[in-house]
Amino acid sequence: MEGDLGKIGLVGPGAIGGYYGGMLANAGQDIHFLFRSTYEDVRREGLTLIHHAKEGKRNKIEPLKAYQEAESLGPCDWIIVAAKTTANPFLGDLIKPMVGPATRFITLQNGMGNVENLLHFFGNDRLVIAGLCFTCINRTSAGVIESLLPGYVQFGQLGEQLSTEAQRMVDAFVDAGVKVRKSNSLDEALWRKLCWNIPFNGLSIAAGGITTDLILSNPDLKQRAWDLMLEVQTVARAYGVEIEDAFLHRQFELTEPMGPYKPSSLIDFLAGKPVEVDAIWGEPLRRGIGKSLAMPQTERLFNELKQATQ
Repeated sequence: MEGDLGKIGLVGPGAIGGYYGGMLANAGQDIHFLFRSTYEDVRREGLTLIHHAKEGKRNKIEPLKAYQEAESLGPCDWIIVAAKTTANPFLGDLIKPMVGPATRFITLQNGMGNVENLLHFFGNDRLVIAGLCFTCINRTSAGVIESLLPGYVQFGQLGEQLSTEAQRMVDAFVDAGVKVRKSNSLDEALWRKLCWNIPFNGLSIAAGGITTDLILSNPDLKQRAWDLMLEVQTVARAYGVEIEDAFLHRQFELTEPMGPYKPSSLIDFLAGKPVEVDAIWGEPLRRGIGKSLAMPQTERLFNELKQATQ
């Protein structure tokens, strides 16, 4: 097919990975899914995408190329990493059998430090791009992924504009029907996404397992969310990224129509799964400390989350 990217391995086919991997597969890309705990379920039931923005349209991924071991999947031209960042320390060993001399990477993970993590394991000369997913997607069962709000994926490359090879991957997402944006500064895109993720993902857990509408309706929690955003804004500025106040206000405006929405971190927490505390809260906090900037609200929330998720 035109725009064929070769063999693509997908690691972490949960809500985000399963959805975008499924979209790419349905568009004709050669996607190989590395399942682990849900492997037997999806082999039996398949993988189905439900698009609520399209009146509940359902797409079953056929054929579904599913694997349980990286060794069985083998070397790939591209690897899409959509695993939770709690798996980052183990990614080197986990996906090593899938990595060839010219393998390129795309990370669809939350938080900061994910590109650097892959470069650490597989060499600084690798092409690694990041896709930041501004969307509402939930996996409601092992083989069913529901897109509640399509949103978009914002792509960037660390320290430079998207290369020609990176642009080919972005084009594949576009061809699959995914709305995309491109960023000349990956760092800026990461800080902007944290303006929502740090307060809403964090407070939903720290406040006792509540949905975003309850954060907005509680004056104290809403103020905490605003104060957290201001800290992100301040530290981002120290790294050369200007985030306007209007963007912070917009985060509240975008959250209100979501209703009783459960952020991804809350879903993991309620399910007893590891929460991405270090990548979403710990790494930005360390970067603030690196610029000698106090982040008392972020530090408070970070400590609350560590205690809640022990």
